[in-house]
Amino acid sequence: KQWYQRRVAITAGDGLMGLTNLASVSDSVRERIIREGGCHHIDYQMLEDNEALRRAATQAVCNLALSDKFKERYLPEVKDSTEPVDRLKAVFVFCADEEYHTRVAALGALAYLTSDNRICKCIMNIGSFEEVVMETVLLEDQGIRHRLLVILQNMLASDKEIAEKIINTQIFECLLALQMGMGTQGGVMKDLLNNCMAAAKHWGLIQSNPGDYVYTAPQEPSS
Repeated sequence: KQWYQRRVAITAGDGLMGLTNLASVSDSVRERIIREGGCHHIDYQMLEDNEALRRAATQAVCNLALSDKFKERYLPEVKDSTEPVDRLKAVFVFCADEEYHTRVAALGALAYLTSDNRICKCIMNIGSFEEVVMETVLLEDQGIRHRLLVILQNMLASDKEIAEKIINTQIFECLLALQMGMGTQGGVMKDLLNNCMAAAKHWGLIQSNPGDYVYTAPQEPSS
């Protein structure tokens, strides 16, 4: 029985890797995978106890998330609802997974998914949002941090209400600390941090002073 289960897992894993590779080819191939029902197979494997299958399924999600059609699967069925669907919660949970490659793939998937403002609103309603982001932003790994900063950049730029909520957490304090810690150092990380600050400033939530940023509380409308 154990031998059979291992064979099934290997076969499923090979199939998932094939889907992952195909999903990286082009948007037309990604849409073909969606149309042929490949996503249901991926959803199922993401819930498996087998670590290798979860990793392979999450990597497939990351590549498929380039497709706008695929992003729609992560939106609520009820129009204008901001309640996160279970598959979005699953990807978010994997952003804190102990297995490195699963975590990187989940963060990569969210980096693509957060290009949709509606998904950003749903993510804000995941109860563990601040906890997972804080745990992740403090990691020194550059690959993990880069993907997280893309996610936060997208979310801060997506909506003023989202940006205000993030600014009122320790997440924004960490972003400020990271930016100041980089000093005059350039590169992609610095650009992403600058984009986060620029988004907050765009919404009128912070004002820049020499060397720092000061939170600007939203003004009550005058009567």
